[in-house]
Amino acid sequence: MTAIGALLTAIGLLAAIVARAGVARAARAGGVAGHLTLLLTLIALLLLLRLCAFAATSPVLAAATMVVAAWLPLATLRLAEELVRRHAPRWLKLLALAGAGAFSVLAVTFGLVWTGPAVIALAIFQAVVVAGILGHLIAQRAAVSLAERRAADMLALAFALAVPLLATDFERIFGGLPFRGGPFAALIFVLACSRLAGDASRPLRLLGDAAIALGAGGLVAAASSLLAAPPALAIGLAATATAAAALAMLVERFADPAARGQGLLLAVARAGPEPSAILAAHPLLASAVPVTPDDLADLPEDLVAALACRPVIARLEDGADGSADATLAGAARELLGRFGASHLLRLSQSPPRFVAVSGEALGEARLTDELALVARLLEVKP
Repeated sequence: MTAIGALLTAIGLLAAIVARAGVARAARAGGVAGHLTLLLTLIALLLLLRLCAFAATSPVLAAATMVVAAWLPLATLRLAEELVRRHAPRWLKLLALAGAGAFSVLAVTFGLVWTGPAVIALAIFQAVVVAGILGHLIAQRAAVSLAERRAADMLALAFALAVPLLATDFERIFGGLPFRGGPFAALIFVLACSRLAGDASRPLRLLGDAAIALGAGGLVAAASSLLAAPPALAIGLAATATAAAALAMLVERFADPAARGQGLLLAVARAGPEPSAILAAHPLLASAVPVTPDDLADLPEDLVAALACRPVIARLEDGADGSADATLAGAARELLGRFGASHLLRLSQSPPRFVAVSGEALGEARLTDELALVARLLEVKP
C-alpha cells in the first residue's frame, strides 16, 4: 500500500465509523439497523486491519484481513434479506456461509493468505455472492413497500458501483495501480447508509452524492494541472479531495438532525385533534392508502378480527409452537404485500378499517411504536 493509499484508507475508516454511529442513532438495533451496523463494523475493521498492515507486516494481520473479507459477503446477504423481507435462495445462503468458513480455515489453520490461487478463489467467491445478492434484491423488489423498494434499489446501486472498485483491491490481479478502490467503495456504501437513515433513500440522490464528490476531485485535478504539478501528485490530490468531499457530506448529514426529516410524533403533536388533521400532519400518513372492510372481504372473518385487535400490523413472526400464529403471520404478510405497505395503521376495530403506510425498513421498529401511539389517537370510541 502506498502513502496515498494509506491516507484514502484512513478517510474510508473514519467514514465507516461515522456512518455506524449515525445508523445507531437513527434506528434501534435489530432488523435492518442491526444488520447494517454489523456490515459497517466489518467494513471499518477491514480498513483498520489494512492500515495496521501498512504500518507493520504481520502474518496475524494478514490472516485476520482475509477472515474479515471472507465474512463480508454473508453479512451483506443478511442485510439484503432483511431489506426485502424475503429469504435468499438456499444455494446462495449455503455458498456465502461455506465460503466464509472455508476461507477462514485456510487463513487461520493452513496459513494460505493472499497466495495467487487463494486470491483468485476469494475474488470469484465474492463476485458470485454479490451477483446473487443483486439478483435477489431485483427479484423481490416488487414484494415490498414503495419506500423499502427505493432503499433496496439504492443499496443495489451502491453494490453495483462498489464491485468494480473492490476488484482493484486484489493486487495480484490488478497490479501497478497508484492506489486501490476499496476505500472509495466503502465511501459509496456509507453514503448510501446516510440516505437510508433519512427520508431520501432514492438511487438518483446517491448518484448525486457521487457526482459532488467526483466534482471536488475534478476541481483539484484542474487546479493541479494549471499549477503544472507532477502527474502522480495531481492524481493523489484529486483522489484525496474526492474522498474528503464524501466524508464531509457524510459528517454533515449525520450531524444535522433536520437532514433526517421531521419526526412523525412531532408533526402529529402539532396537528389538530380531528382524525383528518392527524392523518394529514405528516407526508407518511398523508400518502397512506385506505383499507376498507370491502378490501378484506376475501379473508376469513376470524383472521380479520384477530388482525384488527392490533393497533398496528407490521411483520409478524411465524409461531414455532402452533399453526394459528403462522396463519396470522401469513395473513399479515399477504395484506402488507397486497397494499405495498410496511405497516397497516388501524383506524377502527369494528368495523375493521386501516390505512396502509409505506415506511422505510431502517426505522421499522421506531415507526411501529410511533404508529401505535397514532392509532390510539385515531380510534373512535363509542
